[in-house]
Amino acid sequence: MKNLSTLAALIALVHTPIAFADAGWYAQLSGGLASQADQTLVYTPGNVRREAALGSGILGGGAAGYALGNGWRIEGEFIYQSVDMDAVNFGTGLPAGDGNYASTSLAVNALYEFDLLGTPKARTYVGLGLVRITEIDIDFESAGVERSYAGSDSAVQALFGARYDLGENSYIDAGVRYLAASDVELDGEDGAVGRIRADYRPWALTVSWGWRF
Repeated sequence: MKNLSTLAALIALVHTPIAFADAGWYAQLSGGLASQADQTLVYTPGNVRREAALGSGILGGGAAGYALGNGWRIEGEFIYQSVDMDAVNFGTGLPAGDGNYASTSLAVNALYEFDLLGTPKARTYVGLGLVRITEIDIDFESAGVERSYAGSDSAVQALFGARYDLGENSYIDAGVRYLAASDVELDGEDGAVGRIRADYRPWALTVSWGWRF
């Protein structure tokens, strides 16, 4: 019963009426910190499996969208993000060394605002996005030699955050996002041989500055 009561309270909170933002266009620039849990890299030919120790990195990009005036927003965005990778050694003649795991992506996000902070200046939101990762690449570097493996794929992402009005038109936004793509195929570039298959699942904390038109 306690769990049901808690769930009912959360549902009621999300559906609490708020003064929605006026309908109209907006644009924003974003930056942040990206992170990714360790991933298994599978190299072919040979089906060689290695665990890649991934760390933190950066995110940057921007978005433009339209607020419908009923709590919903639809936006398109471009994002670049990259995380560092510790040395991976697949074996003699195969890719090895430190590197990074990075991507550029285009997405369409649907977001819904609700009142979690209790002030008309701040609006929390949740959202889902359909993502086209235009390029995912893993770069290995060892003894001054770089090997790169790249590909593209589709993904989904979840977003949660809050916006705070600075004035009539400007705002700041703080959020967290998670992107998930599975079994991405990355082909060797510029003389790198073989192929690598891996999941791509970065988290990111973001801060944005935006303007409503």
